[in-house]
Amino acid sequence: MNTEPKRNDPGSVRQALRQAPARFLRVCLHNWGWKLLSLFLAVCLWAGLITQDPTLTRERVFSDVPVTVTGTDTLISNGLIVLSGLEDEELSVRLRVNVPQRSYSNAQASNYNPRVDVSRITETGEQTLRIQASSTTTYGTVTSISPDSLTVIVDEYVTNYRIPITLNVIGSCPEGYYASAPQLDPGTVAVSGPRTIVDQIAGITADYDLSRLSAKEGQVRSALPMKVLDAEGNELDRSLLRITNAGVTLRTITVEQKLYPTKALTVSDLVQLEGEPAKGYEVKNVTISPVSVLAAGDSTALETLDTLFTTASIDLAGRSEGFATELTLRKPSTLSYLSTDTVTVQVEIGPIITTESFSGVRLSVRNIPSGLSAGLAQRTVNVDVTGPQNTVSRLSASKITAYVDASGLTVGEYALPVMLVLDADDPDTLTWTADPAKASVTLLTK
Repeated sequence: MNTEPKRNDPGSVRQALRQAPARFLRVCLHNWGWKLLSLFLAVCLWAGLITQDPTLTRERVFSDVPVTVTGTDTLISNGLIVLSGLEDEELSVRLRVNVPQRSYSNAQASNYNPRVDVSRITETGEQTLRIQASSTTTYGTVTSISPDSLTVIVDEYVTNYRIPITLNVIGSCPEGYYASAPQLDPGTVAVSGPRTIVDQIAGITADYDLSRLSAKEGQVRSALPMKVLDAEGNELDRSLLRITNAGVTLRTITVEQKLYPTKALTVSDLVQLEGEPAKGYEVKNVTISPVSVLAAGDSTALETLDTLFTTASIDLAGRSEGFATELTLRKPSTLSYLSTDTVTVQVEIGPIITTESFSGVRLSVRNIPSGLSAGLAQRTVNVDVTGPQNTVSRLSASKITAYVDASGLTVGEYALPVMLVLDADDPDTLTWTADPAKASVTLLTK
């Protein structure tokens, strides 16, 4: 038997080489699903081993991370307060952290709690505080904080216990209504805060707009925002102030008042007059101003009222001239408001006018032209005099002169008007009539 190894046939070798890629492809495709699954499992096993390795970390940066401020209550209890430096827009930092690979995707900025503690401050003025952050085994180590410190201004924390509150009333009540005086609750408050601000406080005010009230009778209760003012009326920043009453913090000030319907009531012209004017004088007229007054009260009370009366009488004793005086109005207990408590009473006083008749007043002719003589058809007239009683009463027929004027006339017969001259204290205040009003006069040549 021939045991000598066969030599490779060059042709066979070449053929085998040509068939190798196909054989390799057949091998790869044989059970390909199991082969891919095995590859996937291998990759997952590798990744799991990598992520569970505590020594593997990745750097992560968090920007604009808010900083928590602690210890403010403790600082205040120690009589201090941060005046500036803790404004919201400034309280953020940039954190650089080495995060374990296994926690990288879950890490958040809040995990590191950047914070600043003000409780250890013991002095006023400028203070520099270090910003701290937490490193954890789960979420890694904080390697840098930017900025790493904060500068604040510290002031004394003081309290003014009696700051007055005033109400700035604006606008008008709804038409047809009246609002009672607003009542503030409370009237004074305590204000705590930085001394540099508290020492400037002159008062607290609140704007109260009556036009915003509903047109409805009854009690009104409003909560108003407050403004803290200095002596010049400038508004102060109250963000660092605590306003309290009896230990309770106030955000608003409460105003209470009652809204009443209104009605115009007539003022009675039945003014009580006492005493008598001077002799010969009388009351000519009495006028009242205003003639009506706006009243407010419960609607049921207003329905029964139409007229208001004065509370006092007017003494006329010995008066000879007009005068004005003020009288108080009688306010019914059912009313809450009168637009005015008083009225002006104008009293007109004048002389009593009377008429007195005088008969048999002697009649004469005056200014007879030269060379002529005059004859009267009648020698007397009757006279009626009207005027102030005190003047007329002192007249008599003997104090009355009656005549006709013949000046410029020639021979003939005339009906001339009767003229009078009265011997009185104030003749200009008198009027008169003569009967007859004209007298028959005959002029003849001497």
